[in-house]
Amino acid sequence: MSIFLDFDGTITAKDTVGELANFALRVRADEGQDLKREWSHVVKSYVDDHSAHVEGYEPRPHARNLPEHEVAFLRQLKTVETRSLGRINGCRLFRGISPAAFREAGAELVRNGTVRLRPGFGRFVQDRRREGWRVWVLSVNWSSAFIAGACGGLDGVQVIANDVREDGSIAGPAVLNPAGAGAAPRNLTNSRDKLDAMHAVLAAEGLAAKPSVYFGDSTTDLECLLAADLGFVIADAEGSSLLETLRRIGKEVPNVRDQAKGAPGKLAWSSNYEDLPDGRFVLS
Repeated sequence: MSIFLDFDGTITAKDTVGELANFALRVRADEGQDLKREWSHVVKSYVDDHSAHVEGYEPRPHARNLPEHEVAFLRQLKTVETRSLGRINGCRLFRGISPAAFREAGAELVRNGTVRLRPGFGRFVQDRRREGWRVWVLSVNWSSAFIAGACGGLDGVQVIANDVREDGSIAGPAVLNPAGAGAAPRNLTNSRDKLDAMHAVLAAEGLAAKPSVYFGDSTTDLECLLAADLGFVIADAEGSSLLETLRRIGKEVPNVRDQAKGAPGKLAWSSNYEDLPDGRFVLS
């Protein structure tokens, strides 16, 4: 009864993080601040840090042929993401930008065609909501308000993502930071964070024993795809990085059109929401 969808590359045709940053750079420029050089340093530092982790990690990809091998690799990326957030916070690119401004930016980027939603997304969500499914967007994006704006305010759809504070720092969602827990603040940045957030939502809503479906396009979604009762990889082509990773760890992921010809499995992939068979979402 629960559907979780990643945002960047899953609901949207392409990653939107760059467009989110460009929006903030324009805000700063309108104020007379040029932060392009500082932001370029943030981006380059992340790419270099990520590449160093990938290149230095053992076992190498060809030897990571079980799910637990890949999960261990992905979870260790948390340190890379945490260092990146520290650089983002220090840059203060997002300082003073309100949730309403992020929401309007997301909506405008969709209106003007800069950000494109995948074909059939809106109708798919509306149909599932009418059938009784609960729907969440679960994303490592920096702004839940930006996501809400881009998605067009679909009724009953809740967004779980990070948020930008007034000082420009990135804060994790409440589901990962329950009141009174006493733990260190936690951002939503990697596959384990997503899995923990999904499980926390299902537990809080009393839905842990009910059917769950997950949609994702990157390895950040891998743990949720494997944990859900049904997982859909959203990809433009057969050779996407996530599809290749899943097959390397022993998972069969046919295209939904091919899957319809045989017995339904737990995983399938599609480039859009129009090809998804409605029968897979019938609630008994």
